[in-house]
Amino acid sequence: MKLRMKLTGEEHKTLREMGVHHPNARVRMRAQGVLLLVQGWTLQQVADEFGVHINSAEHWRQRWDDSGLVGLFEGHRSGRPSKLAEDERRQLRELARTVGGTAGTIRRHWEQSGHPHVSLDTIKRHLKKSRLRYKRCRLGLKGKRDETAFERATGAIASLRAMAKAGQCKLLYFDESGFSPNPPVQCGWTPIGQTRCAEAGTHNERVNVLGALDVSASLYWRIQEKRTVRDDVIAFLDEIASERHPVPCIVVLDNANIHRGAPMEQKRLEWQQHGLYLYYLPPYCPELNVIEILWKQAKYFWRQFKRLTADALVDEVSSIMKNYGKEFTIRFA
Repeated sequence: MKLRMKLTGEEHKTLREMGVHHPNARVRMRAQGVLLLVQGWTLQQVADEFGVHINSAEHWRQRWDDSGLVGLFEGHRSGRPSKLAEDERRQLRELARTVGGTAGTIRRHWEQSGHPHVSLDTIKRHLKKSRLRYKRCRLGLKGKRDETAFERATGAIASLRAMAKAGQCKLLYFDESGFSPNPPVQCGWTPIGQTRCAEAGTHNERVNVLGALDVSASLYWRIQEKRTVRDDVIAFLDEIASERHPVPCIVVLDNANIHRGAPMEQKRLEWQQHGLYLYYLPPYCPELNVIEILWKQAKYFWRQFKRLTADALVDEVSSIMKNYGKEFTIRFA
């Protein structure tokens, strides 16, 4: 028997929108079911359409007749009682924050503390409900640096960037980086069920790069197949200082040992005569040196994911450096 129901224009519009956009799948299904019943579908046809029992379709109709739109929403669904008491859930959260690691690691510490055995799924479920997520961790330097010095340097860098933007100075970010024949582990698109692999080898045949990045213009760089020492840094900065600088050229660099010492101080006075000045960042403040972003992009995103010979590595790194600003770009904030 077909059950005919009448809807107002507003109710019809609301049911259509609920049947498409409501975040709860059950509510969407009930709204669509009521609309089909209004169109003349039988209870059995509606039940077959959504793969439910005919009693469910009848229940939707009765709820609509009794309560209207409110009847399509669910009440409280109790579900299975939690295996962990509130105090145990709090202890589990604290353990995850202090110990970290995988769910298996957390469970091992949990049981070593005298708690009863719980499944890995239970641990994951409770941690997710506590708004914890399993993600890659990282090493932090904030505990080692002087926050006052960091804030002062942040302000100084901001002022220098504003001056460079206004054409009152030229701002360069200097640093060195090493590239190995083995590419860093990256993320990439891979067919389901397969793992993309690169041949592993030794790290002996490294290529080192000295770079000075002008965010708004260009990149000064030099490649060498030997260890970078203080004399290499001096020779590199000598080349930059020898250029004509109509405005002061300020080089931002960190406190590495090869950036300091008596020879550097002597050259520093000489470079100032040519309009080149050094600005040393406080210790443990790598995020203030923008060229670190370039090294990350070059290693993890611009390199090929395969092991290279020494000559091929030099060619690849040279190509990346030459094509910075053309084929390889960074959009700095």
